[in-house]
Amino acid sequence: MDQTIERVDVVIVGAGLSGIAAAVELKQTHPGRSFVMLEAREELGGTWDLFRYPGIRSDSDMFTLGYGFKPWTAEKSIASGEAILDYLKETVDEYGLAPHIRTGRRVLGADWSQDDRCWILEVAGPAGPETVACSYLYMAAGYYDHDSGHQPEFPGQAAFRGSIVHPQQWPAGLDCTGKRVVVIGSGATAITLVPALARTASKVTMVQRSPSYVAIDSDVDEQANRLRAEVGDHEAFTRIRLRNLRDQQVKYHFARTDPQAFKKHLFDEVEKIVGRDCREKHFTPAYEPWDQRVCLVPNGDLFHAVRDGRAEVVTGHIETFTESGLRMASGEEVPADVIVTATGLQLVTLGKIRFSTGGEPIDFSQTFTYKGVAFSGVPNLLMAFGYLNSSWTLRLELVNRFWSSLLTRMDELGATVVTPVLRDEDKDMPREPWVKDVSSGYLVRHMDDMPAQGDREPWINPQVHERTKDLLSGPFEDGVLRFA
Repeated sequence: MDQTIERVDVVIVGAGLSGIAAAVELKQTHPGRSFVMLEAREELGGTWDLFRYPGIRSDSDMFTLGYGFKPWTAEKSIASGEAILDYLKETVDEYGLAPHIRTGRRVLGADWSQDDRCWILEVAGPAGPETVACSYLYMAAGYYDHDSGHQPEFPGQAAFRGSIVHPQQWPAGLDCTGKRVVVIGSGATAITLVPALARTASKVTMVQRSPSYVAIDSDVDEQANRLRAEVGDHEAFTRIRLRNLRDQQVKYHFARTDPQAFKKHLFDEVEKIVGRDCREKHFTPAYEPWDQRVCLVPNGDLFHAVRDGRAEVVTGHIETFTESGLRMASGEEVPADVIVTATGLQLVTLGKIRFSTGGEPIDFSQTFTYKGVAFSGVPNLLMAFGYLNSSWTLRLELVNRFWSSLLTRMDELGATVVTPVLRDEDKDMPREPWVKDVSSGYLVRHMDDMPAQGDREPWINPQVHERTKDLLSGPFEDGVLRFA
């Protein structure tokens, strides 16, 4: 390897929620390892720096979305995007990560050199191409495309005379005050946007092809605030985090085992605000709870906007855009000055980086996932992936503990390379989806590009906390990991 190429022990790709957590883990448990964090954006924060649309907020409580090592102490447990970004910046400052973060660095390619036992990264930097080599590569770039969201082409779209905006590219100067705004979509982004826009717009209409499940809850956890006064920030955070973790898993299990009872509770809360007719027409999904993510509506703000007439919902298929809005297949005209296409994310595999081994491309869709964190036949590579049915960070911290223990085991063995390798009995495994039992469009559209699960451990990617905890705390001498 060229001696002029910078070499570090670890490169963490991404400086958002996942990358910052990984850096703290590495610095605390392996302080002797050198590392850098390469962030494609000009600022740290990932998702919470990227999304700037009105009302952007967490979709789960900050006691579980926040870090276990840094208690969330703000009054609101459902936090604004700005508050979460401040929290991430505080973490970077408190743990001395700033010298390790290099912004404006997009990793384009990663080639594993068997001779040098390292990844050689091709990086687009602010001043031109850069090359960085690392012994271990930690992918914390997320699983969706930061460059663009999912943007289906609607019939007649070019005819519309107003503004068309995707939430992922929200213009800084867009003012919807006094305007008629249509939000296309029914997921978490649409449900967040509608009440936020309804504060100043003349009318907001949420146009959805089909409804999503929504849960109403308070954005302030009164018990947590009382506990803080009684036992202090750290102890209160620990207790509430454990409570919420348990509650999330119990609710998910309840939804999957008794969906009728689960959905009745959701429906009853919606009906208290907008009535049965509105709920049956616009908020009764055709699928079962947690086939897709259940969206959170803090304080029922969406439904209050509908009840008060500041917002409305139209359910059905869009026939075409028109000069002045939308026309539905039913013939209903929906007027608009601004149309927001909250149509979802565009997923990518490992940050759109070109991976190879000795110059030969790696096709991750042909690999099996090892415990949902690594890939068959690919050395010294780990990917951060959280929960989809619970707070992302809860799984992330299990992943980081696994990674830290793996690095320790490599040190004990004097190993510089570790690779998950299919055993003979694994080679004819059926290929299962990367994430099972989900029907969310943004996941289904991309599932064929992702690594597969097998039908046995350790080639699985569970989304149940206790099973994940057991899986990631299992022995490294499992007949699959090859140390060299």
